[in-house]
Amino acid sequence: MIKGKQILLRHVQFSDINDLYEYSSQKDVARSAGFIQSGNYLSAKDFYAELDNELAWVIALENGKVIGNVCLYEQEFDDAEQIEKRVAVGYALNNKYWNKGYMSEALRRLIEWIKKNHKSIEVIEGYVSVQNIASQRVLEKAGFVVSAIMEIPYFDEQLMKKKVIAYEKKLREEEIEDATN
Repeated sequence: MIKGKQILLRHVQFSDINDLYEYSSQKDVARSAGFIQSGNYLSAKDFYAELDNELAWVIALENGKVIGNVCLYEQEFDDAEQIEKRVAVGYALNNKYWNKGYMSEALRRLIEWIKKNHKSIEVIEGYVSVQNIASQRVLEKAGFVVSAIMEIPYFDEQLMKKKVIAYEKKLREEEIEDATN
């Protein structure tokens, strides 16, 4: 459990299914986060199953309402020279709670947690559609910088290519700078 000022990050519970359905069935949320929109409670149960792991957290308000999720995905590289331990971050937020600072706080708290609990992780990556300005701002406020612009496979009613901005945040660089100053 990761506590913030406005939110709590915790692992998903089956009792969250109604809240999960509420935001996973929102077309703009699914499109922004890059997942298939839930069309019914059965697909919301599949979404629950995807979130039921140690590297995924739901974002809950003080009253217990789940308004979104944030997940880490381990990155695997075939490149033998790749020495940094990297994870990618993905997130989704109920559109009723957009532009209220909840996702920015969730990402800041998650980064703090990674620094304390997963010292081997050196870089966090995020991928955002070039059209998703709000999500770009979330990453930038958390200290991520643009590393590339690329096309990736993306699902929006059918599989297609989508231009995205790749962001990264180097975690240990800050500690090295602090130690040398």
